[in-house]
Amino acid sequence: MSRVLFLTPIAAERIRSEIARARGNEVCFLARVGEAGDVHDPRVVARGHRTAVLAAVREAEPGMLAIHNHPSGELEPSDPDLEIAAELYAQGVGLAITDNQARELYVVVEPASLREYEPLDVEAIEAALGPGGVLSRAHPAYEDRPMQRALARAVAAAYDGGRIALAEAGTGTGKSVAYLIPAIRWAVLNRERTVVSTNTINLQEQLVEKDLPFLRRALGEPFRFALVKGRRNYISIRRAQLAAQSAGVLFETAQQAELDAIMAWLRTTREGSLQDLPFQPAPEVWDEVASESDVCLRAKCPHFEACFYQRARRDAAAADILVVNHHLLFSDLAVRRAQGNYTAPAVLPPYRRVILDEAHNLEDAATSHLGASISRRGLFRVLARLDRRGRGILSAVEERLRAGMDDLIQQDALRQVRERLRPLVERARESAGDLFDRAEALVAAREDAVLRLEEALRESREWSEQVVPAHENLAIVLGDLARGLDRLREQILLDQKWAEALEERLLELQSASARIGAAEEALRLIFSNEDPGFPVVRWLERRGGGEGREGNVVAHAAPVDVSGALREALFERVDTAVLTSATLTTRDGFDFLRRRLGLNGGGLRIEESVFPSPFDYEDQTVVAIPEDMPSPNGESAAYDAATAEIIEDLASMSDGGIFVLFTSYRSLRVVAADLRRRGVDGRWPLFVQGEAPRARLVERFTASGRGILLGVASFWEGVDVPGRPLRGLIITKLPFKVPGEPLTAARIEAIEAAGGNSFYEYMLPHAALRLKQGFGRLIRSRVDRGAIVLLDRRVVEKGYGRYFLESLPPAPVRVAPWAELTPAIRGFYALEG
Repeated sequence: MSRVLFLTPIAAERIRSEIARARGNEVCFLARVGEAGDVHDPRVVARGHRTAVLAAVREAEPGMLAIHNHPSGELEPSDPDLEIAAELYAQGVGLAITDNQARELYVVVEPASLREYEPLDVEAIEAALGPGGVLSRAHPAYEDRPMQRALARAVAAAYDGGRIALAEAGTGTGKSVAYLIPAIRWAVLNRERTVVSTNTINLQEQLVEKDLPFLRRALGEPFRFALVKGRRNYISIRRAQLAAQSAGVLFETAQQAELDAIMAWLRTTREGSLQDLPFQPAPEVWDEVASESDVCLRAKCPHFEACFYQRARRDAAAADILVVNHHLLFSDLAVRRAQGNYTAPAVLPPYRRVILDEAHNLEDAATSHLGASISRRGLFRVLARLDRRGRGILSAVEERLRAGMDDLIQQDALRQVRERLRPLVERARESAGDLFDRAEALVAAREDAVLRLEEALRESREWSEQVVPAHENLAIVLGDLARGLDRLREQILLDQKWAEALEERLLELQSASARIGAAEEALRLIFSNEDPGFPVVRWLERRGGGEGREGNVVAHAAPVDVSGALREALFERVDTAVLTSATLTTRDGFDFLRRRLGLNGGGLRIEESVFPSPFDYEDQTVVAIPEDMPSPNGESAAYDAATAEIIEDLASMSDGGIFVLFTSYRSLRVVAADLRRRGVDGRWPLFVQGEAPRARLVERFTASGRGILLGVASFWEGVDVPGRPLRGLIITKLPFKVPGEPLTAARIEAIEAAGGNSFYEYMLPHAALRLKQGFGRLIRSRVDRGAIVLLDRRVVEKGYGRYFLESLPPAPVRVAPWAELTPAIRGFYALEG
């Protein structure tokens, strides 16, 4: 039976608005159709003629509806309309015509009926997780977790109902198993994959090395899973062999030794990924051997079947569960947005179901990916790949040219390298140094080594006379260099003999040209006054340096608001999205998350659920707030000294086993030095962030059993130390963002400009979530116990303090002078025995 299709009010308003923006001319939309015939989520895909329409909707899914307007108001289909309808019909896509006010909808051809999915057996999923279920029989340390079963039901409902689920699952809920079982069952029933995206490597490893293999054994379900890494994580067999052949003209002696070690590893590795390599190679060495799309011969490559990346890609294409990180997910979305492709493979195979674990990091991950960054060292590396002291790609090209027949093309190519390209590389290096020297001079006066490129600065004489000419000069040179590389390739390609002899080197030249083009584009976004079409914040940052070492200047540009991009590219494109984490809500529920991720407004079906932790916080922990601490906004020396004293006192009560979380490196370094002056490091092992890699610090802290670890941002989350090695937590300050940090300042301004209150809409909820993440480092299992000491008295003195406390798990809170709190804390630890 034919359905009656109708525009929802929101869809009609969106169509009217877009047609008005097009001044009443023809606009083509692509929309989804609900079971009741409701046409929703229309988006503009083309303007004007038949060819543009067909090109725009070539990747449309069966069941979708193409809509375009007739400005005349006459809705009868024209001959071109009927031709378009015939072609769309073959794809299962419908066509409809509307007027400029979107009052009527004339359906020329209906879309194909929606695919029928086999619903999940929710009772069977819950039974698998419950007492006597398959998991209880397969796992020797099985625990019945009611909240885990409730979460699994919510995830199953999101699959069956085609909706977005926001699910906060407290620590100890067992959320990964809870969301994996519905995803696995869905794949088995409906042959449709799920992408599981995480923020940390730790969680990815847990999923692919522990949870998924266990569930395959326990459930007995015939499903496949794969960990998907970015392409550059894999070595290219062909490029590695090519680099080895030209090692003498590519690398210095030390780098040649690294390449030799890589070649030896290549003969034994099964995975071929950077993570499998037993050492960290120099970036310029890995640049020459990594798998890259723009230097890939694909099926023409002699190593195509053995290629580690291609093998991983085949595994991913066959997998039912794909485990990725947020960065790779956004890389895939960026390609799909650029191509208008949501059904064919891109960076990832196509998918309609996604689970976003550690979802509190989505905004930061999207901001990082959608922005641009370029540094002095990074640009110099791009140039050094071409030529560095007579070594590099240009030398490898010269070597190959000289080994062949002497003819006009060879002579011209060698002349281009010698007379044009090498000088251009050197000029680019000088111009880049000039621009970044001028940028560094601007940052030098800043105490925090960060400078926002605000409009007033960009209109200043210093900017227009110093920075603008330096940027324009560098842009010209980089453009000339990219065109010169392209011209050399084109010259060689004129002769088939030379084209075949230099095929692989020509790909390397193409890759170098593309990187230079990308660098030029990033510099333009950051240093020019061009409008990118969305609000952007730009800033400079100086990193490192000191003690005679050259610092690295980094230039950034980032979108102020990613909510629209997330909604349009992700949430409106999938049938099911599950966003989960232990920290998604504040006292105000999911409001903050929804605003920041574009999940407010109509058109999206969203369910919200909170699944509390099974841990007994009333018994397992106590929160102590010393009300006699110096003010965190006052004299920093007094605050740091008091912090060191309380660390020493708590270590005496707990015999170490303490994490101390800071909000600034400065304070961390001062307190670490004070603890060493006090001799604390002689009584308990002291581990300080920055003195060793994070993973090694955590490993040593855990092994010591009684250490004190001082950390900043990266230790507030993603660190899991269950059991006795961690039995105390000190949080030095409420983790507010720094208001003057460029991206934060720009977001504050945007909220205020829109009539909002930036403190209550952004600063406060963000800090509350961050505090909740820090709090979650301590209690990781039912047997963990420990005290949490919060040294920021604003939490009890300020009116907003209760917002923080009411956003935390339900632990007892004690407020008193430190001397009065210590007997209770000492008694708390005495109960451990």
